[in-house]
Amino acid sequence: MHTRLALGFTIALSSALLAIPTAWADTGFRCGQGHAMSHHGHGQTGVTGHMLRRLLSHQQEIGLSDEQVAKLRSVALDADRSAIRASADRLVSERELRAMMWDAKAEMPAIEAKVKEAESLEAAVRIIGIRAKRELMAVLTPEQQTKLKAVRHASRHHERTPAQPERSQQSDLQESATSAS
Repeated sequence: MHTRLALGFTIALSSALLAIPTAWADTGFRCGQGHAMSHHGHGQTGVTGHMLRRLLSHQQEIGLSDEQVAKLRSVALDADRSAIRASADRLVSERELRAMMWDAKAEMPAIEAKVKEAESLEAAVRIIGIRAKRELMAVLTPEQQTKLKAVRHASRHHERTPAQPERSQQSDLQESATSAS
């Protein structure tokens, strides 16, 4: 009887202790404030991660030199550093806002100013991303930019690249007839 009670108590205590760090690490998502990191991709791949990955995955098709690749990586790293700092500032601002909202002594003008500060920090993160994407495109020559647009167009419209064999309309019709039956 005592061992069951001790085991149950141990399990309950360890569950409670495991939940404490989660509560402290709350980013405010449950309060509707955690969207800053998820909407713009920060924390997963960075501000320029998607574009850099696309450029590097089509490096041969676009004709990027080793110097251009090094410059692209440098621009992306600098942008990610800036975006991480700005995102951290925004998160701190959100935490401060949450603390002010719970403080009965906090004045409404101070709360309004904190809301505006958080939104301006979000705008700063977005501007960093836009600036970085433009800097990445500036590394490319006009011909490379044209090739990139063609690659982007082909992937959007699911067109086949020259390396892939073209399928006839007849084989598409046969495939759809087979799947329908």
